[in-house]
Amino acid sequence: MITLQMLPAAALWTVVIIRLVGLRFGWKPGILPGMAAVAVGATLNIDQIYVFVDSLLGERNLLNLIVHLFMGAGMTELSRLLLKATGRSDDDGGRHMKALIGMGIVMAVIQTALLLVSDTPGSATNFTDAFASIPTIAPYQASFFAWIGVVLGYTGVACLRRDKSGESREFGRGLGVVSAGCGAGVGAVLMKMLLIGLEYSGVEASFALYIGYRVLIALTLLCFAAGFAVPSSARMKTAAAARRRRAGDLDALRPIVRRLATTDEGKRAMDAANVSLNARTSKTQLYRWFILIGDIRVLRPGLLSPEEVHVIDEIGTRIEDNGTPARREVIAGG
Repeated sequence: MITLQMLPAAALWTVVIIRLVGLRFGWKPGILPGMAAVAVGATLNIDQIYVFVDSLLGERNLLNLIVHLFMGAGMTELSRLLLKATGRSDDDGGRHMKALIGMGIVMAVIQTALLLVSDTPGSATNFTDAFASIPTIAPYQASFFAWIGVVLGYTGVACLRRDKSGESREFGRGLGVVSAGCGAGVGAVLMKMLLIGLEYSGVEASFALYIGYRVLIALTLLCFAAGFAVPSSARMKTAAAARRRRAGDLDALRPIVRRLATTDEGKRAMDAANVSLNARTSKTQLYRWFILIGDIRVLRPGLLSPEEVHVIDEIGTRIEDNGTPARREVIAGG
């Protein structure tokens, strides 16, 4: 059972780490806040961690509410970004997404009120079973899972009905995995609703139903982690490849720049443009060298050999191609 809790949490934190590394390469935060919130919720929901942390909060199961809020807010944020990435939020002016967020806020308030008026002593990892006799617990649990079910159901349908034209292969694969996760999540919600109803009615639920719910929850989180990891990993590979190409272009331009620096035109141009010969692999360095050579090429075309002109033209073509904006960013915000 512990594996079904730890494996999804580890996968979610892996995606968080990838996104944190991506910040060094200029990525936008994008999915990072939402994914981090879900990862925190999944981690706190691991039985051993739950019991330890809740004991620090007075063993009143306040941690159950905190887990709900982290998971609900994180899933809603990820849903918002997915809908934005697929263009679905633009189709209705964002009304549906605002409705989901509004419903989440209402559910969070209801959840907080229901738990605060409930007497739930003793940290319980099987919260529904332990406090099923308390009248407020069934609506407390049902309201949370209804919120998650609506968010996952709407997101899954929106992803399946998206306009696929112009999207990258990694983007499509990632959304396919996320859509599968949404389907598993809806199945898990339905199972949990059945468990809540059975416990509230005093009927003992079968162990198979409980295990099935746990498996579907784990599958949902794993699919979300994998679905967002696919384009993020592909983007890291693309960034690394671009860095290697940029280093190669700088290596090709360096002897040209050094030779031109010995000419009067080159010295004047380098002083005016504040160009350095330091061994850096930044885009700024590449652009400065390319512009410097371009200026000298206009003023004194005879200073460049045909081979050097060919190298410069090839690099210029790559710079132009890399500067072409993509039709759609990889899953939601960088």
